[in-house]
Amino acid sequence: MRRLRRLPRLRGLTWLVWRQNRLAFWIGIGAALAVAAYAIVRHQEMTTAIAEGHLDACRGTTVPAGDCSHKLNSFGQTYQFPMRRPLQAMLALPLVFGVFLGGPQLAQELESGTYRTVCTQSVTQLRWFAAKLLVPVVLTTLISGTIAAAMTWWWRPAGSLLGGWFPWWQWYPYDGIGPVVVGLSVLSLLIGVTAGLILRRTVLAMGATVVVSAAAMYVLESVRGHLLPTTLATVQHPTGTAAPSNAWVLSEGAADATGRRVPDLPSCYTADDYTKCLVQHGSTGRWAEFHPSSQLWPLQWAETGLCALLAAALAGLCVWWIRHRPA
Repeated sequence: MRRLRRLPRLRGLTWLVWRQNRLAFWIGIGAALAVAAYAIVRHQEMTTAIAEGHLDACRGTTVPAGDCSHKLNSFGQTYQFPMRRPLQAMLALPLVFGVFLGGPQLAQELESGTYRTVCTQSVTQLRWFAAKLLVPVVLTTLISGTIAAAMTWWWRPAGSLLGGWFPWWQWYPYDGIGPVVVGLSVLSLLIGVTAGLILRRTVLAMGATVVVSAAAMYVLESVRGHLLPTTLATVQHPTGTAAPSNAWVLSEGAADATGRRVPDLPSCYTADDYTKCLVQHGSTGRWAEFHPSSQLWPLQWAETGLCALLAAALAGLCVWWIRHRPA
């Protein structure tokens, strides 16, 4: 009993903010545990199906033939297709945190004026802001991290087996797995908090959070391929691709015998022998710039770091706003 009494307890302003957000926490953690339980069951079903169907021999193939083609088709219909909707729905998870947890966090108290009661109890506005920000950030990280880990655990067997049939770099599964889910959720939360501080109206802050968060996610998706250096490869065959299986190809084209890039030859499309026509015009190879599948997690962590920097910048903007424009 003495040990229990010595455990740290939330006190003062932190305890108050926790009380204000505890319903959201219990709802969120309940949903996260439900997703985790379902993902564990589906993961086990997939691994069992892979073992019993002897599908390891087909792992990672891009254009499987014969028996592999039938087996992977059947596996995809049974396990991959049901996974698509949940992965697509994960794109909305950051918006949920931003709109329903971030937007009202400051806006409700600023709109109603209840923050003044707290600030008259020897609590500065900056300390009030720090508590109002710290608790939601911890809740968002915990809940989104649990859901992201569960979805990653569910996706991994299918992604590893299907390879190019289920490309890792498409917006799903990419936006629904790994640390980027946490990064986007925290960023959306900070967008909501900032909107609430500036607009001081709950409904307006929630609406602005939807628009700005969606725009931020679009921009991040646009720059995603440029966060890490690409790999350049050249091969000496006039057709096909120079990139390996399941690589994220950003650009590719024709090359000559020295590996120098040459323009495509539309005139060869109508030739009787397309390959021979390309070779006769000096287009003997192909080049490609790409991210190999091994860069999935480095890209995820790079984007998560960018989200953290943007979130920190928004937190700094909030501090500046409070100091120079006190409520």
